[in-house]
Amino acid sequence: MTIQQCKYILKIAECGSFNEAARQLFIAQSSLSVSVKALEQELGIKIFERSGNGVYLTEAGTEFVRYAQQIAEQSDFIVGRYSENTLNQRLYISTQHYDFVADIFGQMLNEKENSDAAYRFALREMKTYDVIHETETAFCDIGIIAMKGKDCSVMERYLGSRGLAFTPVLKALPHVFVRQEHPLARCSVIAAEDLKDFPYVSYEQGDHSNSFFEEEITGTYSSRQIEISDRASLMNVLLSTNSCTLGTGIMPSALNEGRIVSIPFESDDYYIIGYILRTDRNVSTLTEHFIKMLCRKASEIQSKEGE
Repeated sequence: MTIQQCKYILKIAECGSFNEAARQLFIAQSSLSVSVKALEQELGIKIFERSGNGVYLTEAGTEFVRYAQQIAEQSDFIVGRYSENTLNQRLYISTQHYDFVADIFGQMLNEKENSDAAYRFALREMKTYDVIHETETAFCDIGIIAMKGKDCSVMERYLGSRGLAFTPVLKALPHVFVRQEHPLARCSVIAAEDLKDFPYVSYEQGDHSNSFFEEEITGTYSSRQIEISDRASLMNVLLSTNSCTLGTGIMPSALNEGRIVSIPFESDDYYIIGYILRTDRNVSTLTEHFIKMLCRKASEIQSKEGE
């Protein structure tokens, strides 16, 4: 099996047609078909079935595509990582779901707007475990996570066992996020028992749902649970229902036009937001610059909370 064959399969799956895939790949359809058949024989599976409207993935093919996607992404990453033009202008950030990190990322892009230099930037929001894994494997240059106060010692040992170091930049108290029209929106403080009548939204963590991986302060606040994977879905659910969620209380009003409010949550726990780096590799100039911007943003947030 070759990386090229994986990319062929992905292109066919995308196009739904051998003919269109061959056209986009600039190869003969017969060559594409031979390559796919050879791969199917090697793996002992059938990847595509033909229909009157083109081709579709078999069950085995659907599973293979997930692996092929990872192989192709890793291949592109390696090529991009060592490209002469982008070697010193590369910054990959993996993070939990934080608006202010996206703000910093946008500021960095604006700084590059008038530059002709080639660069490769990436911001990936993902599950806590995946942030840690991508930092550990050096797929990303820096990871952004939050520890809950009660989980700090456990999490720091976990990170240390993987050759990672956590540097805190901001302490935040838990807040409840609800829409302006929510029955709890006018409360000055909210207790856990106040949430029992409302659907509770959290970021799904997949197979790694231990309490210290969860982004929210752990607790059973409602019998109605909703899991989502991204900030856009979270916003839509909060804005269109009487659902609620817990978070750091840090959410730029420009993102939601003030339609989402944050209210202090009655708890003795707290968040420590910071960045993780590998302990065995040097930090690039761009990563250092991002860290400075992150610390500056943390100071601004802390100052506003103190007003």
